Amino acid sequence: MRQRSLSVFTPEEATIRARFVAKGEDADWLLLTMAKFKAGTQKALEVTKQGKTRFTELVKASMSIVGNNRYARGSAKIVQGIIGSVKALQKLGENISLNDVELGDWWLIQSIGARNDASEKGNRNIRLIGDNDVEILVHDEASWRRIKVEYGASKRYSMILNEVAKLGMENKLGYLARIILLNYSPHRAYCELQVTIPWNLYMRYLPVKGHVHGDNIGGIDVNLDRINLAIVSRQGVLLDTYTARFPELKVQGLDYDRRTSIVMDAIHKVLDYAVNHGCSLIVLENPKTLGYLRWVWIRRGKRRNSTWNRRVSLFTVEIAERISWHAPQYELKIYYVNPSYTSKLAEAIAENIGLDKHTASAHILALEYLGLNPKEVYQNLQRP
Repeated sequence: MRQRSLSVFTPEEATIRARFVAKGEDADWLLLTMAKFKAGTQKALEVTKQGKTRFTELVKASMSIVGNNRYARGSAKIVQGIIGSVKALQKLGENISLNDVELGDWWLIQSIGARNDASEKGNRNIRLIGDNDVEILVHDEASWRRIKVEYGASKRYSMILNEVAKLGMENKLGYLARIILLNYSPHRAYCELQVTIPWNLYMRYLPVKGHVHGDNIGGIDVNLDRINLAIVSRQGVLLDTYTARFPELKVQGLDYDRRTSIVMDAIHKVLDYAVNHGCSLIVLENPKTLGYLRWVWIRRGKRRNSTWNRRVSLFTVEIAERISWHAPQYELKIYYVNPSYTSKLAEAIAENIGLDKHTASAHILALEYLGLNPKEVYQNLQRP
């Protein structure tokens, strides 16, 4: 049986997203650059399977195909993440090796920026320049050149990205940036810009929404169509439950902005309920570990339905991450529990006490934080 562990979570970074459309030759060159980047990443993954796992070795392998150091470093970072994922899964008891890993059906470019370097200006290859504009280094089949595109983002995100651009141009901030291809048509590339920034910069733009005034524990269970909250006392007594539902997210093809709006509304409802019912901290399954396990579930065919795979990829891990990002707005501390058989235990005991399995799972997470044995607690818990 996998061992559970608790960890305090303090955000260090946040990722800001914006959308844009590249047109004409710009779109063609961007796609070509993504193809070179993926080929470089594949080469770095191949040398990893041969036992070469040092970052410099990965960069060298990718560089031999990509031909650009900053993109090669971004490619190597992806492979480093794969190595870390495999090691984490092995620690969780999964029988998996690097030889089992294949690159997914993605198209992107990624570049790691640096500060205190006059040539970087935040990020040499994917550079924010202010006024909702970004310059992207692309290959035109003969040489490297820069294209400029205008992105669209919410008012708050635009303010953040424009400040990041200013700090970058002044060489006060280096940031990781990536461009992900969402869709394409002839001479058009529909993309998402992602910029990873320091958490303290992100928090400066988030309004305070609540203040802690109690000492209860909130266990939160995230699913494809709902977020379940179970509030318990420090003695493990179940005090209250709350569920935010969003069944409309099951609809395929739902607009990204609409999907994000629905998720964020549900998250804030749950966090607001928690802080106004005496919670001082919340307990979640570790989204990073969930991401590792998700890959194994899909690989094993645990869920053979491709729609299920899509939903898991888009929703559950992302929702857990977003809860962690916004809990500090309510002064709520965050604790992570490594997931392990929570759902099986919840199914076994939920029916006996009149709770649905997702609320029971949320309760179990809170009990795990308190160091209480869920089976013993449930034996003494009367049916509501």
